Amino acid sequence: MAAISRSGNDRLFLFGLGCAAGAMILGMRELLIYYRDEAAILPSENKPQYITQDVEDSLKLSTLDKLLDSPNYCIQETTAIIVCERALHDQNAIDALLWHITRPQHALREQGIRALTMMMNSSTVKMINKPAAWAALVKSLEYSTLDYKHNLFDPEWDNWHLRDVAEQGCLMVLAQLVDKFGPSGLVKSRFVERWLAKEPWSEVETDRMMMFADSLHNKNRLSELTIPLFRDHVGRKQLIKAKLVPAELIMGPSFTRDVKMTNGEGTAGEDFEGMFVDNRRRRDQSSEEDHIRRRHREAMVLNDGTRPLERGDIIQRER
Repeated sequence: MAAISRSGNDRLFLFGLGCAAGAMILGMRELLIYYRDEAAILPSENKPQYITQDVEDSLKLSTLDKLLDSPNYCIQETTAIIVCERALHDQNAIDALLWHITRPQHALREQGIRALTMMMNSSTVKMINKPAAWAALVKSLEYSTLDYKHNLFDPEWDNWHLRDVAEQGCLMVLAQLVDKFGPSGLVKSRFVERWLAKEPWSEVETDRMMMFADSLHNKNRLSELTIPLFRDHVGRKQLIKAKLVPAELIMGPSFTRDVKMTNGEGTAGEDFEGMFVDNRRRRDQSSEEDHIRRRHREAMVLNDGTRPLERGDIIQRER
């Protein structure tokens, strides 16, 4: 066998040295990967944690106060729910909130009504179904008439979102109470006299009844209170006294009136009460036709048919 030349030995040596270096690099890489994986701390799986009633009861007020300042929104929300549930079952806390909403200072009233609206819903509103609560809410509304200049009533749009926060909160709580227990609390607390009659229904005194009738037809937030009042016999008397409803409607809720619209559509023979049922439009007419009819209406004639038509039966809009 022929001897390998010197240059051939050098190439073989370099080849072996390259293979050894590559193997060492691969080995070191695998070793580093192994140590990296072994040193890594895997995050533990989050397990759901539930707060039991015993844990809630054991939380002190100072602890709840700190939790309310937590940057975590979920912690804030859970803490607020715990605080509200405690307040609902604490008569002193309810009385304190009712005291706050009857203060002349707007800031105190706003704080009290914000807390009250957070606590109240259809299932918890029964906790404040008492004369003192009805009176406090109406008293707060009475102060709201002086807080800012109220917007003139417009039958084409609902001015609910232009109302003050404290006023909105009182009306929302009252709507929940009326929906659950009826309008008797509004009647006893003189809601019509102390707030509703002070609303700017119209710049012209003779148009107040027309505008109030339009508010009963429209589906707005305030109608959740005014429609039950109109259907209540004593509530209707208060509306008549406040000159929001014609005096001819003093009769019971089952009577039938002849109502005609000059330059408009007649409604003779229809039940006057049925005109104010929610989600029901008189006859089969579109919203555009109803809009045109109301815009062109000039006068309303009320007569029960038991006597001849008189001038006093006509309520006419002044120009």
